[in-house]
Amino acid sequence: MCTVLFRVITGSLLAAASLSMHASADEHAPHWGYEKIVTPGDWAELAPACAGTLQSPIDLRPGSASHGQPHALHANYSEQYFSVFNNGHTLQASPLQKQQGGVDIDGEHYALMQFHVHTPSEHFVDGKPHAMELHMVHARDDGKTAVVAVFFDVGAPNVALAELFERLPVELASPGMKVELQQPMQLASLLPHNPTGLRYVGSLTTPPCTEGVLWNIELTPQTISQQQLDALRSVYPHNARPLQSFNARVVSEESFE
Repeated sequence: MCTVLFRVITGSLLAAASLSMHASADEHAPHWGYEKIVTPGDWAELAPACAGTLQSPIDLRPGSASHGQPHALHANYSEQYFSVFNNGHTLQASPLQKQQGGVDIDGEHYALMQFHVHTPSEHFVDGKPHAMELHMVHARDDGKTAVVAVFFDVGAPNVALAELFERLPVELASPGMKVELQQPMQLASLLPHNPTGLRYVGSLTTPPCTEGVLWNIELTPQTISQQQLDALRSVYPHNARPLQSFNARVVSEESFE
């Protein structure tokens, strides 16, 4: 799920964390990757946190989640316009007006920063992946990061993401390309009706792999058409980090409102 700006200066590789979670210092020549350049098994050479004990993604087991009073997440997204950037690792959509909507988690507000996509899904559910996973990245005033993750399977076309997929094959086909979507988007429409989910503390899913990220995983998948999925995979055939060790993780139930 997520990223940093890497810049080579006088032969030294300096890493600076960024809430973009997927941006590269050189937009046209990423310094890490999934199947080429520096692959996930070698990310720790660039960012030591990638070898941590609370890394994401993980295989989620809903039947083993802790019960009791579910945590609460309240989504408060406003309809807004987005720019979409191919940063060499994913398609990253950023709101044109900052601080427009977000989520409240246990009474704490997290502002929406951006959303991006992975195919196949990074998180698994009971040992199985979904076709795509969308990450809505949020930040609290003190810098703490929370991600709302939504799964997608092949089915009916996704109306909310229609323009993004339509413009993808030509206008977003290469790293460094950027477009502004002409139609506003309501991110709440990407959340399933009567949703339930899981929560755990993990990490960014891309370098610098910073830990302490609050993950909020929607369990009910949404749909995209095969044509939409093919458009994404024509640019990014595979941009998902492998599963990480579960370790001493607590996964709890969460209600989305």
